[in-house]
Amino acid sequence: MQLIQCQSKDDAVKKVAGILFDYISDSTKKVFGLATGRTMEPVYAELIRLIKESGADLTGKSFFMLDEYYGLPDNHESSFKFYIKTHFQNPLGLKDEQIFFPPVHLDNAGEKYEEDIRRMGGVDLQLLGIGQNGHIGFNEPGSRKNSLTRRVDLTPETIEANREQFVGDIIPVDALSMGIGTILRAKSLVMLATGKSKADVIQFLVNNKDDPSCPASFLKDHNHFLLVLDPEAASKIS
Repeated sequence: MQLIQCQSKDDAVKKVAGILFDYISDSTKKVFGLATGRTMEPVYAELIRLIKESGADLTGKSFFMLDEYYGLPDNHESSFKFYIKTHFQNPLGLKDEQIFFPPVHLDNAGEKYEEDIRRMGGVDLQLLGIGQNGHIGFNEPGSRKNSLTRRVDLTPETIEANREQFVGDIIPVDALSMGIGTILRAKSLVMLATGKSKADVIQFLVNNKDDPSCPASFLKDHNHFLLVLDPEAASKIS
């Protein structure tokens, strides 16, 4: 694992966006894994600025989403599909065939998604965030290191955290998520963590490895895993 401690949140965002831009601009890199969440919104905004400013050609590039809820209507405003269309696809004018969304409408969704990733040649760079309990995607504590894309039950904590987001709606209780094994097959991983709320889990991640209580710790075996932190997220690292 390579660790980069930035001087500010803005610097951390720009660092990750710059890495994504360099990969996307590389003609040999074709497939990218995308994450969602508030942490990633400024990353996508900066990445879009860089792409538009440079005139980079995204023809032939493909993007895979990390996860998606079950049970939401198509284009529900709280779906990750809506998120990535709003914050990434539409601003760049990407074609629908360039974006791969977890096929939650299929019975064999996990197998189909794994097949799609293999067919496209595997993920060159996977973008990741981290939950306060060390989850990546919807791989909650207790997930297996070799897990693949699958349907997962959301923990009571995750369901409760989502309650405000789904006011007036039925709150999703399960999701389709890339597995830890799926993520580990990506050629490179970059994780961004910002804010005081991530300080404890980052301290644990830095000091532990292959601990099922913190799924992100499984990533430390990866040969190209970059962790980018702002000062608050790095504040408890000795």
